[in-house]
Amino acid sequence: MKNTREKALQIINDVLYKGTFLEESLEILKASNIDERDFAFIKEITTGVVRNKTYLDYVIRENSKVRFNRIHKIILSILEMAIYQMYFLDKVPDYSIVDESVNLAKIYGNKGSISFTNGILRSISKEKALQVTLKNSIDNLSTYYSHPRFYTEYFYDKYGEEFTKKLLKANNEKPPFTIRVNTLKINRDELIKNLTESGFDIEETTYVNALNVLNPNGIIDTEFFEKGHFYVQDLGSILVSTFLNPSKDSKVLDLCAAPGGKTTHLSELMDNTGEIIACDKSKGKIKLIKENAKRLGCTNISPRVNDARVLNEEFINNFDYVLVDAPCSGTGLYRKKPDIKWNKGIDDLKELGVIQLEILNKAKEYVREKGLLLYSTCSLSKIENEDVIENFLKENENFKIKKLRDKDVLKLFPSVDGSDGFSICLLEKN
Repeated sequence: MKNTREKALQIINDVLYKGTFLEESLEILKASNIDERDFAFIKEITTGVVRNKTYLDYVIRENSKVRFNRIHKIILSILEMAIYQMYFLDKVPDYSIVDESVNLAKIYGNKGSISFTNGILRSISKEKALQVTLKNSIDNLSTYYSHPRFYTEYFYDKYGEEFTKKLLKANNEKPPFTIRVNTLKINRDELIKNLTESGFDIEETTYVNALNVLNPNGIIDTEFFEKGHFYVQDLGSILVSTFLNPSKDSKVLDLCAAPGGKTTHLSELMDNTGEIIACDKSKGKIKLIKENAKRLGCTNISPRVNDARVLNEEFINNFDYVLVDAPCSGTGLYRKKPDIKWNKGIDDLKELGVIQLEILNKAKEYVREKGLLLYSTCSLSKIENEDVIENFLKENENFKIKKLRDKDVLKLFPSVDGSDGFSICLLEKN
């Protein structure tokens, strides 16, 4: 690739201003036979800029003689890339970063923007990393840790400043690479032994069959993945299925199942007995479930196309356990998908809350008496979780909450549990 920085700039611009997804853009790039070191550099730069955008823009505002809203977007992205490298990376000297940034400005800017880029970056390179000194504590935290203000404000008011600071910091850290041991095919100790002998460094987690791989590069290419000995899955996602904990020979409905991580875990917990109906609304998603079930050796899963928002007469009163891992804003995934910070706002959360309640009201019809209905999202917002459950229970007195860890709605936090952010609520039909 002629210019890795130019490719990084294109991805950042597409993600921030054209609505593309960072993860998908990087996957496409990786599939293009790019050099491994170049890909790692581009991934670091693009993820870093998207993750720290508010702080990087604060530094630009404080150092720019040009009004911030007058800076062209592509020049702004060039500056963000440069400041991220200066502040967060130490492999490239500042003078080289300035030179490369000026070269980019020559391609995408004019004489004035070239001079502006050179001047502001040389000035910033001579100073220590800028501290955020806003008077309002919530604004200060939102800016320094680059989080939407509504998100910071909610946790600040509910949990306090110290908790919020730790959460925002954890959201900006690289997530662990977690795998779930597939006990249908192998036991935990044997998998640890096999992976360790193959050069992988393994770290245990709070859940016995979830392992962190400290150097995961190449693990998907191993025979152990091909044979279905493990599934790549975050700890929070793994715990969702353990809280539902279906018994052997039961009948289970996973209403929003793709790509099948929780479904196959349920199969494992049931030791391949009983039946799991795994639904999603497109053939493409059903294909993913089938592929994962086959690789992992799950024989009790029956995938089928089904829209969770439409009542399915065939399902009514037919299941001992129903899992609704609802479509959500993904605000619990900031550390893994930082672009979510900038493409989901309060209005999006409110719209999703309506959809989630609609799905839950369909799911309730499928639960047998004394059956369990588990609602989960990879979001930490009250709008998509506590409010949805509260509204559901107002209209459905025949359901009651079964507390998880003494909580009506259990929250898993990156800063506390080492997992993605999840909200989980277990309901029993009276």
